[in-house]
Amino acid sequence: MQYERYVTSAVIALLIVSAAPLTASALTTNSSVAGHPDLHASVIDNEFTAGTEATLDLYLQNDGVITQGGPAAYQERVKTARSTQLSISGGDSPITVHTKQYPAGHVGDGTNGPYGIDITVPEGTEPGTYHLTVHAEYTYTAQVRYGPEQPRYTDYERDVTFDVPVVVRDRARFAVVNATTDAQIDQRGTYRVAIKNVGSEVATNADVTVSSRTQAITFGAAGNSASAAVDRWEPGETKTLTYDTAVDDIADVHNYSVPVDVTFADADGVTRESNRLLATYQPRPKQDFAIDDVTSTLRIGRGDGTLTGTIENTGPAPIHDATLLVQNNLSHASFDQRTYSLPDLAAGERASFTFSGGAIDKTANESALPVDLAVSYDNEQGDTYTSDAHRISASVGSYESLLNITAVNAIPAGTRGDTPKDSDWSELTFQVTNNGETTLHNVRPSIVFESQYFERPVESNYRTSVITTLEPGESKNVTYAVSAAGVAGGTTYPLDVVVNYDQANGVSRTTTSYTVPIRISQSSSLPLLPIGGGAIILIGILLGAFIWKRRSPDEGEDADEE
Repeated sequence: MQYERYVTSAVIALLIVSAAPLTASALTTNSSVAGHPDLHASVIDNEFTAGTEATLDLYLQNDGVITQGGPAAYQERVKTARSTQLSISGGDSPITVHTKQYPAGHVGDGTNGPYGIDITVPEGTEPGTYHLTVHAEYTYTAQVRYGPEQPRYTDYERDVTFDVPVVVRDRARFAVVNATTDAQIDQRGTYRVAIKNVGSEVATNADVTVSSRTQAITFGAAGNSASAAVDRWEPGETKTLTYDTAVDDIADVHNYSVPVDVTFADADGVTRESNRLLATYQPRPKQDFAIDDVTSTLRIGRGDGTLTGTIENTGPAPIHDATLLVQNNLSHASFDQRTYSLPDLAAGERASFTFSGGAIDKTANESALPVDLAVSYDNEQGDTYTSDAHRISASVGSYESLLNITAVNAIPAGTRGDTPKDSDWSELTFQVTNNGETTLHNVRPSIVFESQYFERPVESNYRTSVITTLEPGESKNVTYAVSAAGVAGGTTYPLDVVVNYDQANGVSRTTTSYTVPIRISQSSSLPLLPIGGGAIILIGILLGAFIWKRRSPDEGEDADEE
């Protein structure tokens, strides 16, 4: 029995010992996944012309390699380039790279991108293929060990360098040679842009568009852009394109930027867009004028005043078919002549002007009046414009009668019935003096009566006389046929005279009445005694009434107001 126990114990111990290595081996066994990324760089749409600013699309192709497989997640890890940083340079090429660093991040298996790389192909770059250098630095996991415990990663850092091609082609390319405009501020005009095909290929069916970036400048029919067409554009050929344009009053005299876009067909008939072009636009200054040497003979209560002065075209352009305008409506003043024709004036040239027939209301109480003058003119393109108003000050003189009328002689008293006889008419002579500053024409002083025939002691057969011209300061006589009642002898009678005249500009005017005292001498043949005392008293009352009711004259009424 004891022997059997020993045998049994030995067998059990042997079994335990033989099982122990198997258990330890099972507890310590692990698996692994191994591999690495495999990066390649490529570009598409990599053909450009010289003088181009563009974005090159860069792609990274990762052909990840698995050397020992395992779970998909671990395989994806070992194939991925993590925290990838791209460094790009132009290398030996003339191409300028603006995007020198690009954080690409995780680059997984397959195609990744695009990564936009901004470049400039300088003007004058010879056609050909150039290469950019792309340097990629990244981290990757070479092996993943996994088992019952947490996986363990074996990571490495790696950098790799690629060359990517950039092709510079022979193509039509363009450059702005010159840009000018004749448009002045607040006017329309033309904008001319000279553009040269600096490329090596012909361009056909080109469309050249200019655009405005400001409200101060418009192209075409008050738009933001306008286009011009070119059928064929040879290499080295310069085309000058013309556009209608307008400059607003808010513009200043400085350079404005004008983008120019050229769309064309290349030698293969493919539609292309030009390199980015930029022209300048500087409007000409606003047309302006200066007014000086202003003198005025305007006078209160008169209508024969003149306003004279000198106007200068201060530029910048010549003007044609110009007219100077009295632009404002004055409350106490008016001008028969509100426009004055000016000669063609080049920039810097001067011309004198005169506005005649200036009338100042008799109720005015002013020593000067503001007068707004503007110029209406045609520019060199034949368009009509009106300048800003220029305000001047016109002096106004105090009241002074235009004419001075006095009786040269007395008239004798005579017998007057209902119809005076020829022998009853006597000559009455007036002296008429021009107190004004201008010559008067066709001066017609007329005797007027406001009372009835039997209520006045004086009658006139010929009531109007004519003076052909009357110079400033000149006096001339006019004669009338008059008859005075015998009872008026030894008295002075107030005779009313109204004068019609023509100004030098052809405008006719009529004065208010002048009261001219007329002396009536005694008649030795007049039978005074038979006349009753009542008649003498009546005549005296009538004469007194006529004398006191007369007033001094005022000038300035138009002929239309007769």
